[in-house]
Parts: sequence; C-alpha cells; structure tokens
Amino acid sequence: MDFSWVYQFMALLWKNFILKRRRLVALFVEFTLTLLFAGTLLLTRKILTIKKYGPFNYSLQPIDKLPAFLGMPMTFPGPWELAFVPSKSVVVKSIVDHVKRDLHYNFTVQGFSSEQDFEEYVKQENNSKKVLVAIVFDHEFQNSDDPLPLKVKYYLRFSSFQRNKYMGFVRTEGWETGVLFPTFPSLGPRSERSSHGGSPGYITEGFLAMQHAVDIAIMKYYNHKATQKLFREVTVFVQRFPYPAYSHDYFYTFFGIFIPLVILFIFSMNHLTLIQAIVWEKENRLKVTFLFLW
Repeated sequence: MDFSWVYQFMALLWKNFILKRRRLVALFVEFTLTLLFAGTLLLTRKILTIKKYGPFNYSLQPIDKLPAFLGMPMTFPGPWELAFVPSKSVVVKSIVDHVKRDLHYNFTVQGFSSEQDFEEYVKQENNSKKVLVAIVFDHEFQNSDDPLPLKVKYYLRFSSFQRNKYMGFVRTEGWETGVLFPTFPSLGPRSERSSHGGSPGYITEGFLAMQHAVDIAIMKYYNHKATQKLFREVTVFVQRFPYPAYSHDYFYTFFGIFIPLVILFIFSMNHLTLIQAIVWEKENRLKVTFLFLW
C-alpha cells in the first residue's frame, strides 16, 4: 500500500509549522482575533435577551363597506370607475348596477366587449388611475339577453400598484398571488399589529368588499327576495386567526449578520500570511529547490 501521501502531508505540516514559527507576530494576531471575536459573540449572547410577544387577538373587520381612501381627494377629475366585461350582456350590466348601489358609491360604470378592449383602455394615459376594478365574467354570452350560468366564474382585476397610501405598509411586489409564503418568513404573525392583515391589502384596497358585493348581486339575480331577507339578518365580517405568544431571540438575527464577518476577519490574517509566503517562495525559487531535493 502506497503511503507516500502521508509523508507529503507530514512534510507540508512541518513546512507550515516552520512558517508560523518564523512569524510569531502574525500567529499572535491570529489567536487574538479568534479570541476577540469569540468573546464578542459570547458577550452579545449575554446582552441580547429573549423577548416574549403576544398572544395576539384581532378585531372583526367589516367587508360591506369600501375603504375610506376612496373618499379622499383624487389626482384625476371625476369619480372612480367600475369596469365590467362583457358589455353586451344585460345580466352582467344588471349585476354591476347592483354592486354600485349596494356599495353606496357613485362609480362611473364603464363596459367593455372583451378583456383586450379593457386592457387597451387602461394603457391610455391616466385611465389606469381612474379604474378601481374590472369585473370580468368568464362566460361566452351568445346573445345580450342570455341568462347567467349556474356555475358562475368571474375575475376581479385590481391595479398592481397600491392605491391606499394611508396604511402602515408599502406594497412593492403587486398582489403576490404566485406565492403561498413570504420570501423572508417572520417568527411571529405577519403584520402582527394589523387587524386587517397588512400587505397586500385585501381589505384596505377594497378587494374583499368588491368580492362580497358581487357575490350578493349574483345571489340576488337567482333569488332576490331570499337574498334580501338573508342579509337583513346577517352581517358578514372577517377576522384573523389569533396567534399564541412566541419568543423572539434577537441573538440569531445578530448572529446571521455578524458571523460571516467574524469568519472573514479570523481567517484574513492567515490568508495574507499564506499569500506572502507563496510570493516569497516564488521570488527565491524555494519551491523548485524543495521539489528537486524531494
């Protein structure tokens, strides 16, 4: 069995030992840095305490009213617009009128024959600012008086930009419908101080209110009297699930930021010493002599 690699490894260790012995100052600095940063981590562990938060209980949120920002001064003339597709259907037009009436807001109702027409409309200057939402029914109506199918499918197309600027969060990534969990999960609940759920703003942007109004209008289309009687006696609210108390250790947050710097500074002196030794060997051709003698 060939044990030549063992002798080579022992020779390399002896060489490094000789280099370290010749540079006692650098060796002392390496030990000092290691002890210094290790002590810093231990001291930080002692200073940073583990804090407990919660439990959290959230209040009821009504979804039968539009958010208050719709009544604020606007940067465009006229009220907000409520778009719908398709415009040729009498049933869809009736449902949208019910939505406007139930929400108690003077929307300007704008119909479009197709989604492509709606998209071309909002691409024009300032039109996208005026349209609050587009209600798109996913059904092929052959004639204007065709009834609504029993299986109703519709979309609510809100702007990807945040409209309500009066909340305590800023939405920069649209509605984020393509992800189930945040990119950087938190230890506690998301938007823990917010009863309305925070970003992306399903309540504060009016999404749930609009969805609730459309659902009621569809129910009224099928049975107007029963729906009116039902919602005279029932009020729908949404509420976040409560969240139990949890412990937040800030040391791990500090550790995740500080430990890469610690490793960098601990080994930086060793790297600098190694580079200096290699350059010195190349200048004096010691490595060639060493291999020749070996």
